[in-house]
Parts: sequence; structure tokens; C-alpha cells
Amino acid sequence: MSNKKERGRLGDRMMDVFAEYATALNVAGHDWAAVWSTGLWPERSELWWLHGRFLLARELTAMASHVFTDAEITQLYRERLAYRAMFPDGMPSLTND
Repeated sequence: MSNKKERGRLGDRMMDVFAEYATALNVAGHDWAAVWSTGLWPERSELWWLHGRFLLARELTAMASHVFTDAEITQLYRERLAYRAMFPDGMPSLTND
């Protein structure tokens, strides 16, 4: 398996973890795009744990030489939200599965 493929998988996993964090921010009534990078949450709260988990995933991804800026992470998540809005039932298929 190539390093590029592994870095891509780590990036995908990091974005999955980020999606959980951003969703929890929305549920808590925050504007995820404005506050996700602050991480100033009460200790041991759900947001505190999710933020820490995201930071760990980001660090592991960076160790594999796949670094994302805050702006890239925000844009990737916006794209993910737009994709889900266009295809709420999941990825379209050319076959009738």
C-alpha cells in the first residue's frame, strides 16, 4: 500500500472525527465554523473530549506528513455538508442495488 493512500486514509479518519466534533458543536448551539479551533470547553465535557480526540487525529495525520491548515479543515467540512445536502441517502450509484 502506498504512503499516499495511507495519508489519504488518515486524512479521511481525521475528517470523520472532526465531523463528530462539529456536529456536537451545532447541537450545543455553537457556530462550528467560528468556534471549532478555540477548544475552550469545560473540562471533561463532551466538547472537551471531542476536541481532544480531533487534536490527536490531527497530530497523527501530521506525523504521516499530511498537514491540514485550519482553513482547509473548515473548507473540507463545508464541502462534506454540501455533499450530504445534495445526497441525503448516501452516495449515488449507477446500479440498482
